[in-house]
Amino acid sequence: MRAVFRQVLSRTFLEGQTVFEIGCGTGIDALWLARSGVNVVATDISREMVELVNKKAKHEGLTDRVRVANLRASEIGVLADEYGEEFFDGGFSHAGALNMEPALELVPSQLRRLVRRGGAFVCSIINKISLFELLFYPLVLRPRKAFRRLGHTVPIPISREPPLNRYVVPARFYSPKDAATLFRPDFAFESLQGLQIFLHPANLARYYADLLVAFMPLEILEETLSRVPPINAWGHHSILTFRRS
Repeated sequence: MRAVFRQVLSRTFLEGQTVFEIGCGTGIDALWLARSGVNVVATDISREMVELVNKKAKHEGLTDRVRVANLRASEIGVLADEYGEEFFDGGFSHAGALNMEPALELVPSQLRRLVRRGGAFVCSIINKISLFELLFYPLVLRPRKAFRRLGHTVPIPISREPPLNRYVVPARFYSPKDAATLFRPDFAFESLQGLQIFLHPANLARYYADLLVAFMPLEILEETLSRVPPINAWGHHSILTFRRS
């Protein structure tokens, strides 16, 4: 997932540009972009996370490229007060951080304040329909889980690893069409790439290493079809790129 998302980031943002991240977590993507010469303002709802990112940036000597802010997604427009209107070349959010924002409808208009005309916003959201789940869970006699996302709020653990797997955040799910409608008219939809269409989602990742050879044909199939409509709308996650109007 992360490798594919980074390919999109690399195509979208250039060395010397300045972007922001919503839901930076431990700063894996923010620091990766900074190492490639992109300036990043990393934001997260967790004060502990942004402090950790700041500490990592100091350790790597990246404080000239990485700044942090303790903000939830629906507060992201506050950055305009510090940096100015339309200051950023773009922004991004990965791994469903936007799914966990209960006031997501407030976000697009705030992004408009931050992103210059022609700038991009790249996000990966957890999709409302997952082809893998629709096919897999009925086969293992768990049909309710196959349709759990349709119109429901689902508790998602903030980590798959203990002890953080004890803590959950309510999440809502959005189809690519839902997301495009939400961001209109502030941003124009530019591209869609499906993630984990034929491959299993992250909660089944422990099986991947054991069955790597068996999964390789599916990986090739996904790489081939992940941008092809309508299959690109059936992934566990969707990578959407929007362009500031």
